[in-house]
Amino acid sequence: MREVSCRATRIIFEALEGTEVSIETLVKGFPCSLTELRDPNARIDWDVFVELLDRIESVCGDTLTAEEIGARMLKVPSFDLLRRAGQLLVSPRQLYEVGVRLVAPAMFSNVIVRNEWLPSGRLVITGELLAGYRESIMYFRICHANVAAVPRLLGLPASKIEEQALSGRRSRLVLLPPPSHTLPARIGRTARLVGAFGEVWRGVARQQRELEASIAALRTSRHEYQQLIERLPDGVMIHSDGVVRWGNAALIEIFGARRLEDLVGRHLLDFAPPEDREEIMLAMRRSATNEVSDARHEYRVLGAEGGVRRVQAGTAQLVDFEGKPARLVVLRDVTEQHRLREQAAVSDRLASIGALAAGVAHEINNPLTYVKLSLEIASREVVAMRDHERTAKLQASLGHVREGTDRVLGIVRDLKMLSRIHDEPREAVDVPALLDSTLALAERAISSKAQVVRSYGPTPPALATRGGLGQVFLNLLMNAADAIPEGASTEHVIRVTTRSDPAGRAVIEISDSGCGITPEIGSRVFDPFFTTKPIGAGTGLGLPMCHRIVTELQGEIAFESSPGATTFRVTFPAAPPPERVPATIDQRAVTRSTRARPRVLVVDDEPTLLVAFARHFADAYDTVTAEGAHQALDILRDDRRFDAVLTDLMMPGVTGMDLYETVRANHPGLERRFLFMTGGVYTARAQSFLATVPNRCIEKPFDHGELLKAIDEVVHA
Repeated sequence: MREVSCRATRIIFEALEGTEVSIETLVKGFPCSLTELRDPNARIDWDVFVELLDRIESVCGDTLTAEEIGARMLKVPSFDLLRRAGQLLVSPRQLYEVGVRLVAPAMFSNVIVRNEWLPSGRLVITGELLAGYRESIMYFRICHANVAAVPRLLGLPASKIEEQALSGRRSRLVLLPPPSHTLPARIGRTARLVGAFGEVWRGVARQQRELEASIAALRTSRHEYQQLIERLPDGVMIHSDGVVRWGNAALIEIFGARRLEDLVGRHLLDFAPPEDREEIMLAMRRSATNEVSDARHEYRVLGAEGGVRRVQAGTAQLVDFEGKPARLVVLRDVTEQHRLREQAAVSDRLASIGALAAGVAHEINNPLTYVKLSLEIASREVVAMRDHERTAKLQASLGHVREGTDRVLGIVRDLKMLSRIHDEPREAVDVPALLDSTLALAERAISSKAQVVRSYGPTPPALATRGGLGQVFLNLLMNAADAIPEGASTEHVIRVTTRSDPAGRAVIEISDSGCGITPEIGSRVFDPFFTTKPIGAGTGLGLPMCHRIVTELQGEIAFESSPGATTFRVTFPAAPPPERVPATIDQRAVTRSTRARPRVLVVDDEPTLLVAFARHFADAYDTVTAEGAHQALDILRDDRRFDAVLTDLMMPGVTGMDLYETVRANHPGLERRFLFMTGGVYTARAQSFLATVPNRCIEKPFDHGELLKAIDEVVHA
């Protein structure tokens, strides 16, 4: 505990008696009463003791210095123990040994005192205040004067102070004690002692009992302090030159040991990864040079089962442990904080990748839309030509262009998959189609290592999100590729299998013929930051992210492994069957189709796309185009006889969402005719908007049949 014996305050008060200092004034308003401060069996907090010393310094001023107080303390009644002991001892050396070994630890357990006798007869006494205790220069000044005056207890002159250095936390004092009594003087002291031996002995015994009571209280306090340390959530370690000598329960858990005996006697480097040991050795050498290190560093620690934890080492404190100098270090387990920071960083990177993917997809989708529409127009024109030979050649060329366009469309759709990992609604996902898209993304990484074998059985649509499921598949495929060495692609296989289980769920298995997963590693593959890859090659977050995504989507993920064969199995609930559209809608559509040609307003910020729309729908609708929302509002101000309004969702300036809100406010009812289209950019506002309005949104680029069906649904609603 942070307490000192009130024996020290009692001695100080006795030293102030007979001076101009008023003790009652000194302790007025003090948190402890004068009675308590005079009780030799009481204890007070060290900070309170230092505050009392500061008061003494400010009150006494120049009339009574700290050195004078220290010298006066030898004459007070409470110093009777050492005074009587001085009658039994014959040399200053014996007296100093008693003071350093018995008196100092009993009164000040938070100060480490060491003494060293030099061959020249000089005595070097050092004192150090333990870290965490309030500094006090006044304390060390009083102690220096008191220690120098100790020989006076033997009737000898005070020791000569040859050198002293002190701060609020450390002190060093070099003394030249006076010579011991001469032989005749010793005989005379002994003769006088014989006559008063009984009285002296009783006084020593009484003082010894008081000292033993104080030491007993100190032992109790230390026991309570040790219990407190044992219950600390941070690891507390005492080591000597890197060899563990003691640790609390939290330290045992950090190092993955079962008991303290498994740690004591082992070097700290035994618990560090080999690549980190040089750095730790340098840190220990710096600490030894600087005596006490206030810097905080983070290190990696190897657990008993091979797991890696991150710990932050606090201040290294110099302590005495079992009579020898040692260092006390507090270790805080920051593995979870690192996991959260890494997860946040990965999420930020994924969000950035998603935003980039969405932006690229949007920029490609707009020109891709009018390219597809123009291709369909060109195809119809070619069919109408009478030159059959030229028609066949043109149709073949257009077929190649259409095939290339479809490939670009597939790449764009795969990119958009990365932009929808979060906040995407669960829907019916075509598992084989999504696997094909993901394999296309991973093809470059896989092709140099293995052959891909697809084995798609009857598989129900999975109730999941396309982005989340795609991320899981991509991670599992990349892990499978990483497990296979390069240079033997014809000898290795990555097999992708889909099927349904007896419960009707969708089951996806990704197997590889790589190195396999050992049982020791297998128990930790889903632990964050656990990786068998070299430093810099993996974060240990891929499989944990897969586990989190699958779990959040109410699915299951597991694996089986043996040398040369590893299979990860993902299971998802099947999506419910789609609702049947009532026949009355079709009948209503037939009825409405007999009227005049519908009028459609197309709004987009791409002029080329508007031209393609106008040409593409010339036979089906009366089409009016507006380049942007402002022009659309101008048109609708004078003419609102439109059966459908097809507008881009995201446009610069006034968006399709703004156009919808303005029309709903100024022309109620017309907003029900809106059909939105998007190139793939979904801002938070766009996602919220589409979730609250009943209108449909279709994605660019769309084919002829899909677009006609969507417009007809609005026209005939």
